[in-house]
Amino acid sequence: MTSESMAPTPDNVLPFSDHSSIQTQARQWLIRLDSDNPLRPPEEQALRQWLGQSSAHRRELERISAFWHDANILNELYTPAYEQASRRWHRRLASLIQLPSQAWSRGGAIAATVTLAMALVFVLLPLNKQASNGIYVSALGEVTKHRLADGSIVRLNTDSQIQVDYSDGIRNIRLLRGEAHFKVASNKDWPFQVYAGSGMAKALGTAFSVRLHRDTVQVTVDEGRVALSAATEPSPLAEMQQLASLKRGDSATLADHSSQHPNQPPSQRHQVTQIPMAELQRKLAWHSGYLVFVGDPLIDVIAEVSRYTTVNINIADPALQQLRVGGRFKVGELEAMFDVLQTSFGIQVSQLDSQHVQLHRAHRAPQQ
Repeated sequence: MTSESMAPTPDNVLPFSDHSSIQTQARQWLIRLDSDNPLRPPEEQALRQWLGQSSAHRRELERISAFWHDANILNELYTPAYEQASRRWHRRLASLIQLPSQAWSRGGAIAATVTLAMALVFVLLPLNKQASNGIYVSALGEVTKHRLADGSIVRLNTDSQIQVDYSDGIRNIRLLRGEAHFKVASNKDWPFQVYAGSGMAKALGTAFSVRLHRDTVQVTVDEGRVALSAATEPSPLAEMQQLASLKRGDSATLADHSSQHPNQPPSQRHQVTQIPMAELQRKLAWHSGYLVFVGDPLIDVIAEVSRYTTVNINIADPALQQLRVGGRFKVGELEAMFDVLQTSFGIQVSQLDSQHVQLHRAHRAPQQ
């Protein structure tokens, strides 16, 4: 066989025998892609060169990869960067693959689908780093989930907004309003930074939340580590000063520059506390659309619930503000929460109109 008809063979790719055809070569590439180890850069280049030899090479690889369609994997794998390409592959790949000298069980074939699909997508479809750039918004009472071009997952809590700005050198996100949680795709050569107020959180392969209050920023880490920095002065051109390295369970609160303390250095405007794991999980319950309270003051419960509704809830009796309450409530289901307050905590709920509710201490009937 001539060198033109042979696929390039990096040192850990199975060499093709002399009687190899394009069909056999394509199968060998799929066997390699199905291994536990991802393709190294020389192997990716070798595969590209093999595909570039003729249209028949690409058609054959597409043909024997057809079980993707049957397993419906691409619907689960695509990111915004690959959506258009995913639709194209989905039309082409139509039947179940059968590889010689390999015994494929149904479970094994489906499990291998994920490996093969991901490997081929990333080799054949270069990442468009700017594909997910733009503004992402969640409405009042809404919790949304977004997959960015690099595979990072962003969840936006109620009434929140972020701006995504990926470039070749850096992944920048600015939290403009509300709260966001980031599950960051690790890439040490492509920094991931979230700006909020005068603060900046730099991910080190991690998962963390950032919440923007009126004059403070709160960063809470639930996985990995985050480097917390802050602007040294209230200017877009100000230098960033690193304040702390946050680990799992750390929650940092950073006060913004204010008229009261205009010259206060960042080191005096932040505080780090450690949150128990049970409390951390409770704080993340909004990911699945729930709010969980365990002995929280009623005033704090109402403040949190009010983030998800246009209904004005007023604690008319000041003595109730520090009443400790608990429960697990689905976001947006106010009636269920009001029922619990009345039946379990002795609170009278008065519906003044569709947008106003008052809470009083319930009056007990006199004993006979």
